[in-house]
Amino acid sequence: MGDFIEQTALEQTEEGCYRAVLHSDWMTWGPAGGYVAAIALQAAGRATRLGRPASFACQYLSVARFDAIELRVETLRSGRRSEALHVEMTQEGKPILDANVWAVETGEGMEHDYTQPPEVPAFDELKDVRELDPERQQLGVLQNFDRRPTEWEPNLAEQPREPVMSAWCRFRPAPTAKDLFVDAARSVILLDSFSWPATWPAHPSKGPSPWIAPNLDLHVRFHHDARADDWLLFETRAELAATGLIGTSGTIWSPDGKLIAAGSSQLFCRPRPERFR
Repeated sequence: MGDFIEQTALEQTEEGCYRAVLHSDWMTWGPAGGYVAAIALQAAGRATRLGRPASFACQYLSVARFDAIELRVETLRSGRRSEALHVEMTQEGKPILDANVWAVETGEGMEHDYTQPPEVPAFDELKDVRELDPERQQLGVLQNFDRRPTEWEPNLAEQPREPVMSAWCRFRPAPTAKDLFVDAARSVILLDSFSWPATWPAHPSKGPSPWIAPNLDLHVRFHHDARADDWLLFETRAELAATGLIGTSGTIWSPDGKLIAAGSSQLFCRPRPERFR
């Protein structure tokens, strides 16, 4: 089990430059995309003088190894209330991820809210996936949080259904973080982690899927502070799969119905390599 606070921690090596170590607790086909993206977001948080992330956009360039990585943050624009930052992540000179982040000053502004949270049971009315399927071991990223699915379909291989997935999640052992940029890492990890699984209901299979679909990119907008909320609800949809690409979108909600973050990603579908079968 991996602690998202400890295992996304950064060491500053010089001004605007940081070092981190990728931990195998966050494995998918390699280090999980949301995990490495969360580290890049935190590098921007360390480099900015402003306290709140507004948006994050990244491209996944290479699969890293579970080893040390280097990050360099450049300020593209700096105003009194907003700052644009560029983050480069490399491993022994090899590009791993490239990201752009907006940081802002928390303040007053126009207010309205027409968002509608999903109509699902509360987290305390649901069972954890470990109770629902005790024989299946939760591996990689999935071992790092409690997960309570809002719907449970034990026999997904029987017939296609809408490509959507939602669940309440609580990170383990630390459910929240004090720093806004660090805590926002929860939303980044959840939005990335379930984009590929959201496709599975539409393509039932009694064995491993003949396809894989790594994320090419991830875009996240941050809306509300979730540091007081141990449990977060994610809903991820894979609305369209065509011509080798899969478009997904996702939202993160608090228990009281606030939209914490929203995002999207484009997945690149290709035949599953032999080593993953």
